Amino acid sequence: MAGALVGGAFLSAFLQVAFDRVASREVLDFLKGRNDICGLLRKLKIKLLSANVVLNDAEEKQITDPAVKEWLDELQDAVYDADELLDEIAYEGLRCKIEADSQSQTGTSLVQNPIPSSVSSSEFEKILENLEFIIEQMGVLGLKEVSGGVPVPSPRISTSCQEKCGVFGREMDKEAIFRLLQSNEASSDEICVVPIVGMGGIGKTTLAQFVYNDGRVDQSFDLKAWVCVSVNFNSFEIFKTIYEEVTLSPCKFKNLTTLQTEIRKALKGKKFFLVLDDVWNENYNKWDDLLQVFKCEAQEVKIIVTTRSERAASIVQTIPTHHCVKELSDDMCWDLFIKHAFGNGKSYADFEVIGKQIVKKCGGLPLAIKTVGGSLRSNKNPTHWKKILKNHIWDLPEAKTDILPALRLSYHYLPSHLKRCFAYCSIFPKDYEFNKEELILLWMAEGLLEQPKEDMRMDSMEFEEIGEEYFNDLVSRSFFQQSNKSESCFLMHDLINDLAKSISGKVCFSSLDDESNVITKKIRYFLYSGAYYNDYKKFEICYEAKGLRTFLVKACSSAWFNGYYKTEKMMDDLLGTFKYLRVLSWSERVHIREIRELPVSIGNLQHLRYLNIYGTDITHLPDSLCRLYNLQTLILSSRITNLPINMGKLINLRHLDNSRSHMKEMPPQMGKLKKLRKLPVFVVGKHGGSSIRELGELHHLFGKLSILNLENVHCTIDDSEIPKVMLKDKQDLTELVLEWDFLRYIEDSIKEKSLLEQLCPHTNLNSLTIKYYGGTSFPNWLGDSSFLNMVSLKLDSCMYCFALPPLGQLPTLKKLEIYGLVRVVAVGREFYGNGYSTIKPFRSLEYLSFAYMLEWKEWVTFEDEVFSRLQELHISGSPKLSVLPNCLPSLTKLEIRRCEQLVSLPRAPVLHEIELLWNWKIQFASGHYYPSLECMTIRGVCDSMSLEFFPKLKYIIIYDCENFEYLTSLEIKNCPNFISFPSGGLRAPKLTKMKLESCNKLQSLPEGMHTLLPSLITLELLDCPELESFPEGGLPSNLVKLDISSCNKLISCRMEWGLQSLHSLKEFSIAHKYEEVDSFPEEVLLPPSLTYFSILDFSNMKSLNGKGFQHLASLKTLSIERCHKLECLPEEGLPTSLSQLHILGCPLLKQRCEKEKGEDWLKIAHIPNIVMSYESLNTSAQCLTHSLSISCHCCRAFWIVYEPLSDMFSSHCKSSSSHSCWSFYCLLYIHYISTMDL
Repeated sequence: MAGALVGGAFLSAFLQVAFDRVASREVLDFLKGRNDICGLLRKLKIKLLSANVVLNDAEEKQITDPAVKEWLDELQDAVYDADELLDEIAYEGLRCKIEADSQSQTGTSLVQNPIPSSVSSSEFEKILENLEFIIEQMGVLGLKEVSGGVPVPSPRISTSCQEKCGVFGREMDKEAIFRLLQSNEASSDEICVVPIVGMGGIGKTTLAQFVYNDGRVDQSFDLKAWVCVSVNFNSFEIFKTIYEEVTLSPCKFKNLTTLQTEIRKALKGKKFFLVLDDVWNENYNKWDDLLQVFKCEAQEVKIIVTTRSERAASIVQTIPTHHCVKELSDDMCWDLFIKHAFGNGKSYADFEVIGKQIVKKCGGLPLAIKTVGGSLRSNKNPTHWKKILKNHIWDLPEAKTDILPALRLSYHYLPSHLKRCFAYCSIFPKDYEFNKEELILLWMAEGLLEQPKEDMRMDSMEFEEIGEEYFNDLVSRSFFQQSNKSESCFLMHDLINDLAKSISGKVCFSSLDDESNVITKKIRYFLYSGAYYNDYKKFEICYEAKGLRTFLVKACSSAWFNGYYKTEKMMDDLLGTFKYLRVLSWSERVHIREIRELPVSIGNLQHLRYLNIYGTDITHLPDSLCRLYNLQTLILSSRITNLPINMGKLINLRHLDNSRSHMKEMPPQMGKLKKLRKLPVFVVGKHGGSSIRELGELHHLFGKLSILNLENVHCTIDDSEIPKVMLKDKQDLTELVLEWDFLRYIEDSIKEKSLLEQLCPHTNLNSLTIKYYGGTSFPNWLGDSSFLNMVSLKLDSCMYCFALPPLGQLPTLKKLEIYGLVRVVAVGREFYGNGYSTIKPFRSLEYLSFAYMLEWKEWVTFEDEVFSRLQELHISGSPKLSVLPNCLPSLTKLEIRRCEQLVSLPRAPVLHEIELLWNWKIQFASGHYYPSLECMTIRGVCDSMSLEFFPKLKYIIIYDCENFEYLTSLEIKNCPNFISFPSGGLRAPKLTKMKLESCNKLQSLPEGMHTLLPSLITLELLDCPELESFPEGGLPSNLVKLDISSCNKLISCRMEWGLQSLHSLKEFSIAHKYEEVDSFPEEVLLPPSLTYFSILDFSNMKSLNGKGFQHLASLKTLSIERCHKLECLPEEGLPTSLSQLHILGCPLLKQRCEKEKGEDWLKIAHIPNIVMSYESLNTSAQCLTHSLSISCHCCRAFWIVYEPLSDMFSSHCKSSSSHSCWSFYCLLYIHYISTMDL
């Protein structure tokens, strides 16, 4: 990139913030009578204003004049120095005010605080002298006052502008890609790589996404993954992303070889589609190493690579050509511009001529068109459009800036408040996904947001709301784009990221983007991501930048800390060096736990506004933290249990995120935090902590609030004071959790109901959860139809309630969960609401779940009047329930577990998925028809089930059933009485997989498999000891994978299998522990088509039969596991086609195969990938089924208690009163069975 440029608006922001700060009442009071300092302040303000008026002119001239650029660099540095000095004065004024208030409350006299040494006259004069020299250069450089930017639009862009636009002009490109993927060249090899090549901003990623999301990909491939590679070709990160997308689970592997092995297992036999986006690597060896993972296990692999480099494309492509993305046609450019400049349904006739001229200057680049169109969207003034068209930036050679003119022009005409916020984002490395809320809080901490109005009117905006408008405006102008992974995460295109870095100048540094390690004293914003051992050196180098304002740590490994001496010294050094920090963050992306202590010196960071310690193991916050009077955001680690006692002094705190902490209680005087907006958890104190009435002082809380330990309310205040909580006044709360301690002793259920009655929230609430409530009934407000926004409601373990509240009249309720109401016997008419209402109850409900309703017997419903939109119904742990609603017309998913008395199921014409576990009496009634059912899981019941009721069934799992009838995709497990399939076989032309496991009496497979199961690809036969042979005619000819394990009789007849005729068979695994087999495999056993062969648990086998391998010319992977007596490899050697050899748990063979030393090493030296291990793990699980007889001291009864619960129940019996024993045991039982693997 050419020399970075300095943003004038970025400087101007700090000037205005500084002026506002020193004009505050606290500062003016603090400086009364100190005329020397006041005089210097006035001079400083005049100097800064003199520089401010020429910033717009300097910002534009610096592009072509290096001297102006250097002048701006020097001015920027001086402005930071001035801002830091002014902020210290403001801090001292604030400190004096807070300490005066504190002393007045304690009755002590106030001692006047002197001006601190850092705010001395000499310090002012030094800054003034430097500024004066800089300002003198303005005339020499010819800088003058000019108007710049664009006025702030009124009204601002609304959030509805974030809708995703379609893809323009790439339909033919997409079809060309599919033709390449399906070409003869692509089909001739196992791996096909199609590169998409084009310049930055041309739309390569958009095209790849267009293909990736096409329905043909989902139909043709079993698995797919998307990886953004970027400049740093990090193999581990690439494989990590692939693993997580393929398995849909987080990657816990640290070793690259292990990770590659797991990916091979996941892709085994699968068709896999992969996109590697934004590849820069031109090193062939790195690329070849990457492909090795896909060359042995997957059935088919297609890869799309997007790159700007023709050389990179030539290295990766496996077909004769690549696809080159061209510029959009004029018509498509215009359509795309209209979409972003005018939106939908807007008239643009008056702007068509000039608009097309502007579009032509964008050179057919979609990114440039979107960005320019977005910037013009907020200004429909023809004069402004002409000004943009004629701007000289279009004519600058790209070599001057390395930035597309269209992008620089879009930035040039941004409002100044957006310029400074956008420039701050240069701290983020390329392809970095940032969180919207986090970025807004960082902007706020750095003073980049306009000050909210002081009148605090109802319609006045808060900092966070202003920041959200800024953010949405940048999204609408295409400076930010939404991530595909999360709605709350965004990123910048590489070219937009380059633009931000060119604007911010030398003040930002990211360890991921800058490999030079050149960190100067001018750096003010630093983002560190040290994933590797030597990266700590960059951290040490940053100590040169003593004026650092932002310090973000986003990822660190343990190895990094091992390289950086002691973490305690590191933290002390950090806090002692960077005394001007506004932002200090060890965030959620940090996966290290070596930071366990926050030093007392944290209290010296007077400028700090944002502190995030979530990624640490810090357990205690020092009292000195309460001297951070400017602190706005505090995000706690999961280990914090208490806050400092003087938290009430942090009067500027707006966000206290304790959502992942385990707080014991809140400190006293929390009510003094008047500006607090985010407080996820409030724990009611019992011994001197904050009482619940402190919440009444926090008027601006928004989002989620959980109030815990409500049993302590009666310990701290009288009933008459409960209304002071005033939840009804907190209209910005969207989610509320009210929770008591679940192991407490209930003293007064009437008082608990009175408390809950007083905790009525505002009707704006979206979600409500009530846990461990001890009243016998619910208050009247619960279920009131005035809660128009209530979408989700959960009642959890309210064990003393005898009836459900009237929830049916909540008009927008979509999700309802009711757990552990163990005394409810009937769900009656009261559940549906006012009997006189003409409105159908539960008219919006889509999800309904009941669990652990131990006494529930009856469910009263109204025919075709309720649950008309219910899509999911879950019922578990209700052993006495005997009936369900008769008809659920919209139900798509039904899950019923442990409802032993339930006999029948409801009619559900659109039911798609059903799961029935341990419901011993359920039968499929002959009158019920399920025409849409595709997935079924049954355990413990499968009687009276006819296939004709399920015409579209595709997948079924059946466990522990005595009878069986075939269904489309088949897995049968743990069916001890299953002996044989129906006579005549199974006519299933679409069946692709069959798995039979632990069917101890099964004697034969279905008849006629070779003709009746023509689509069968995978057959797994596991632990079926009585299975004797394959059916007459053999196995289906299209079989690709065969797995046989612990089928003693079947394996003993292996020479009769006829595998030689299976020309499609590629994968074969066999495991056998009992038969005396000295040598294996036999000469004519296996077909030559095999590519994967696995031999397991042949405990007596001493040698491999070389003749059995000679004809396996396609074999690529051979795995030998737990063959303890295997002594050597065949004298003839192994097939030369092998690329993978795994030898695990074969101690004798391992010695002979030792590299360059073993007697058999030369037989395997040609194989590229060899994995060997001596150990073989054998694990077993033992069911806990024992129960104990326990004598209860309080109720004088004997209890038969599950052994895992005995200790807890015994301790309860020694301390509690008798009337709570049953409830306590019910609760323990509920928690126990909820953790069982159902």
